Amino acid sequence: MHSAWHLFFSTIWQILSESAFWVVVSLIIGGLVHEFLPTSRYRDRLNRRGPGGMLGAVLFGALLPICSCGVIPLAVSLYRSGVRVGPVMAFAAATPIINPAAVILSLALLGPQITVVYVVLGLTLPFVLGLVAERWGERAAPMIALMTATPVAADCCSTQDECCPSADGPDPPAPRFWQRIASALRWGLNDLGPTIAFYMAIGVLLAGVIAAFLPPSWTETYLRENSVIALAAAGVLGASIYVCAVAHIPLVATLLAAGAAPGVSIVFLVTGTATNLPELIALYKTIGRRIVTLYAVALVAGAMIAGAVVNAWLMPGFEPVFDPLNSLELLEAGERLQPTVGTVATQVTSVALVGLMVLGTWRRVVARVRARRTGSRDESCCSN
Repeated sequence: MHSAWHLFFSTIWQILSESAFWVVVSLIIGGLVHEFLPTSRYRDRLNRRGPGGMLGAVLFGALLPICSCGVIPLAVSLYRSGVRVGPVMAFAAATPIINPAAVILSLALLGPQITVVYVVLGLTLPFVLGLVAERWGERAAPMIALMTATPVAADCCSTQDECCPSADGPDPPAPRFWQRIASALRWGLNDLGPTIAFYMAIGVLLAGVIAAFLPPSWTETYLRENSVIALAAAGVLGASIYVCAVAHIPLVATLLAAGAAPGVSIVFLVTGTATNLPELIALYKTIGRRIVTLYAVALVAGAMIAGAVVNAWLMPGFEPVFDPLNSLELLEAGERLQPTVGTVATQVTSVALVGLMVLGTWRRVVARVRARRTGSRDESCCSN
C-alpha cells in the first residue's frame, strides 16, 4: 500500500514537472492569441472552408513541441478567438501526437516501419478528427465564457446618459501596444489560467489514482494479446494516462520488446500522447461536452482501426530490430531538436501551476457558496 501511494504522488509530480513549463508558456501565448488573433489574417486562414484550414492547423500543431496538457490553453484561446471548432480540435490533436524530435526518437527506438505508420497516422488522424468535430460538433457558448465575462450593471446603459457615450460621439482611443500586451497576460494568466488549472487538477489526481492502483497484471495480460480486446485496452489506457510524445516512445519500445503486437503499440502511442484525463476534463468543461466526446471516441476508434490494419495487413509477424550505433546517432539528433527546460524554470512554473490550481479551486468554491447564499435568500423572499 505504501508503494501505491508513493507511485500516486510521484505520478502527480511527474505530470506537473513535465507539463508545467509548457502550460504556463501556453497560457501566455493563449492570452496573446486571444488579444491579437481576432484582428489578424491568420484567423481567416484557419477559418477557410475546405481542407486548407484544417491542414494548416495540423501542420502548425505538428511542428510545436508541446504536450497534451500544454496545448489546452492554446486550443481554448483559438476557440474563444473565433476559430472554427474543426481546426481547433485538429490542432489540439496534432500538437501532442507528433513533432520532429518524437519522429527522430521513433526512428531510433521503434524502427522505420512503425515510424512511417506513426507519422502518417499522426498527420491524418487529427485531420479526420477536425472534420468529425466540424460535421457533428456544436458551437455552444463554452462555460469559460460565463466564468470570464465582464458583468454589466443593470442601471447603466439602460438609458443614454453620461454612463454610456452616445453612438454618435467620438470613438474611444485605440489601446497602445503595451496595454494590449498587459490585457493579453491578464486574460491568459488571471482569467483563463485558474479555470484551466482547476480542471487539470482533477485530471491529474485521477491519473495518479489510475497509475497507482491499476493492477500491473491487467496491463501485462491485455496489451500483449493480438486481439480487439488488446487494442481497446491500449486505447483506454493510453487515453487515461499522461505521457508526452518524446517520453512515450521509450515506453512503447518496452512494450514491443516485451512482445506486444505492433498495432497495440501504435494505438498506445497515439492515444497516450493525444489524450489524457487532465486534457479531456479541461476541454470538456471549456469547449463543450459533445465536441470533446466526439474527439475522444473518434481518436480511440481511429487508432484502433489503424492498429488492426497494422496487425492484419501491414506488419504480420513483426519483430523489433534494434541497431545500437544508428540508434545512438538518432537519439542525439532528437535531443538537439527537443527543447530542454532547466531545473529552475521547471520548479518555478510547477509552483505557478499549483498556485493557479489553488486559485481556480478557491474561485470555484467561492462561486458555489455565493450561489447557495443567493438561492437561500431567494427562497426566504418567496416564503414571505
